[in-house]
Amino acid sequence: MSATLHKLNVYSPDSLHEALRILGEKGERVKVLAGGTDLIVQLRAGVVEPREILNIYGLDELRYIEIEGGRLRIGALTTYMDIIQSGKVAKAAPILVEASKTVGSPQIQSKGTIGGNICNASPAADSLPPLYVLNANVVLQSLDGRREIPIERFYLGYKKMDMRPEELLVEVNMPVMEDDEDAVFLKHGLRLGDAISVVNAALLVKWSDDTVKDARIALGAVAPTVVRARDAEESLRGRRLDENVMWDAAEKTLRHISPITDVRGTAEYRREIAVNLVFMGLWELAYRRGRR
Repeated sequence: MSATLHKLNVYSPDSLHEALRILGEKGERVKVLAGGTDLIVQLRAGVVEPREILNIYGLDELRYIEIEGGRLRIGALTTYMDIIQSGKVAKAAPILVEASKTVGSPQIQSKGTIGGNICNASPAADSLPPLYVLNANVVLQSLDGRREIPIERFYLGYKKMDMRPEELLVEVNMPVMEDDEDAVFLKHGLRLGDAISVVNAALLVKWSDDTVKDARIALGAVAPTVVRARDAEESLRGRRLDENVMWDAAEKTLRHISPITDVRGTAEYRREIAVNLVFMGLWELAYRRGRR
C-alpha cells in the first residue's frame, strides 16, 4: 500500500547542526529526504513507510564543489547537473561527469543529489562505480563529530551501510586524477535514455608509456553491492592493451560477479554484458591513449 504523504511529519531544518540534532533525537524513526527522486517514488509505492521525514534539501551548506590539497570535495546535496556543469569536476574527475550525464532525465539530474544516490545504496546506481575506481571516501557527521570511510567499506551488503542512525552523509571526496590516468564509464540499459542500468562499469588505467601501470575496474548491478574485479585488474598490470589481453581481463570479471535475474534481464544476460562492457571500456582507453 502506498504511503499517504500528507500524513507524514516533515522536519525542515535551517542548518546542518539542527538536522544533526533531529537525527540524534529521532534516529531510525526518521527518513532523510534529499532530492527525493528515489525516496518519493519509494514512499508512493509503499516500499518504505516512515512516519517522519527529515527534509535536508534546503541546507545550502552541503552544496559545494571544491579542490583542496589534491582532493576533489563534493557536498552531499550537490546535484548531478551541478557536477555536469562543473569545470572543477571535468578537470579532476571527468568520469564522474560522464556518469552523471547518464542518470535519468535532465529533470532528475537537476534534482537528484550525489549524497542521495550514495545513501539509496542501489547496486545499479550510476555514480558508484566511478566513485569506486576514483578511490573516493564518504564523510559522515553527527553531533559527536565526523568520520571518513572509503566507499568500498561503506557498503556492508544489499542496502546496508556503515552509517549510524544519528549520522548524516555530508560529503564525498576523492584524489584528483593525475595526467597519466584515464577513466571511462559505460552503461547498458533497456532503452537509450532515462533507464536504470542493467549493468554499468567504470574503468581507470594509470599508464607508463603505453603499458598499464595500474588498473581499477568496478561493476554495478551484478552483485548485492558494486564490486571491484581485482583479478581482471591484476591481469592488466605491466601489460599493453592488445585484444587478447583485453578479452582475458574481461573474462576474469566473471570471477567477481553474482548477478540475479529480474525484470531488466537474466543473470546470464548480465554476465555477458559485464564481459562486453569491460572489453569495450579497455578498448576505449587504449584508443584514447593511442590518440595522444
